This record gives sequence, C-alpha cells and structure tokens, in this order.
Amino acid sequence: MGLKKSWYENHREINGIKERRCTACEEWFPETEEYFYMRNKSKPERGLNSECKKCAREKSLEKFYKLSPEKREEYKLKRNKEKELIRNRIWFQNNRDKKKEYMKEYYKQHPEQMKMYAERHRNHDITPNEWKSVQQYFNYSCAYCGKSLEEQYKDYKQQLHKEHVDHQGSNDITNCVCACSSCNSIKHTKTLDEFYESNDILQFTKDKYDKIIKWITEDCFQYIEDKKPKKEYNKRKKIITV
Repeated sequence: MGLKKSWYENHREINGIKERRCTACEEWFPETEEYFYMRNKSKPERGLNSECKKCAREKSLEKFYKLSPEKREEYKLKRNKEKELIRNRIWFQNNRDKKKEYMKEYYKQHPEQMKMYAERHRNHDITPNEWKSVQQYFNYSCAYCGKSLEEQYKDYKQQLHKEHVDHQGSNDITNCVCACSSCNSIKHTKTLDEFYESNDILQFTKDKYDKIIKWITEDCFQYIEDKKPKKEYNKRKKIITV
C-alpha cells in the first residue's frame, strides 16, 4: 500500500537528516521528539504528531482560554490532581516497604474511611474462564485506553484490573471490563458516559466506547457460566447457603 501524496509533501531528507513540516506553521524541523510530540507514548509505533511542539502548545492554550473562568479553574484542579496521583504512584512503586508501613499506619488511624473504601471497591463474582473471556474480547488490553497487558505489567507490575463499568451495578461479567491501573484510578466512580465525555483519557475513543456498550448489553451473555451457590460459615460452624 503506497503512501499518500500529503506524506511526501510534509517529509524530506537533506544530507541524511530526515525533516518534517509542521501542518500548522508549515516550517520544517528535524523529525525527532525534540521538535514533535509523540502521538501516543505507550504506542511509539504510531509515530509523531503532525504539528510541532510550539504549535501544539499554542493550540492547547487557545482551547484552554476559550473556556469560561469556572471551567478553567476546574480544568486546573483536575490536572493538578492527576499529576499528584502520578507522583504518588511513582513514589509508592519505588518505595514499596515504606508504602506498606504507611498503609498499615493509615488503616489504624482511619478505620471509618477504610470501611467506606471497602464498600466502594467491591469484589467481582467472576469465574476464571469468564475473566479470560473478558480479556480475550478486549484483546488483552485496557478497554478504555488500549494499553496492552505487557505494557500494564511493565509500567505497574500488575495484571489488568477487573473494572466495574457501572460503579453501582452488579459484580458479575455483565458489568465488567479489563482496565489498566491508570484508567481504573481516573475513572473511579464516574459513569461510563461521564468518563467518556470528560476527555480525561484521549485514547478513550468512540470506537472503544461502542465496543464496551456492545459487550455489556449483548456479547457478554454468551460467556456467563453457571455458578454454585456460595457457602459461608457462621460462628457456630453452620453452613449458610447464600
């Protein structure tokens, strides 16, 4: 498959140095990350943006200042909160022993908050085969941003998370998709529509949104397995079937 004519118009090579023309200011720059942002840092194969860094920043600022003062303040708070979450996450990854000590002390000092946290973060009632089906359906990648299982493990040393699409919904496969640590944290208690419309994750496209809707409303039902009733034991060791 041949390259489009526009590609040749915006790319050239002089004395062995590859150059690229910015589609906004139409100036030529070396085709490197020094002058152009990556389209997607987690997928370098997608290459560089078509606009130079200067134009990309100006475009972002122009979009920002078109917002109302209230929206701008809300945007700043949200970005600062995301940056703080990322800094904390990096610190915890590099200081695992200190993290354990910190969490142990936090549990003792905030029992009520931890009780509320446990209520919000419910366990999924999903069999291993059902979870495998979820991951296969989404190509072993985050349903929201597309981060692969390999990238998730490289960045966070964790498997993909079982994510409640509707935070108040059921705990079974009909309300479950796989998500990376970042999307799982940022989405939190947002509804699917709120998360999509927030533009917090630029890689969360309409195609991914539609695929999630198709999964939870149609395709998931063919993978549901019959489960045996749960058995719990009370203090007198009597079996109670739930």
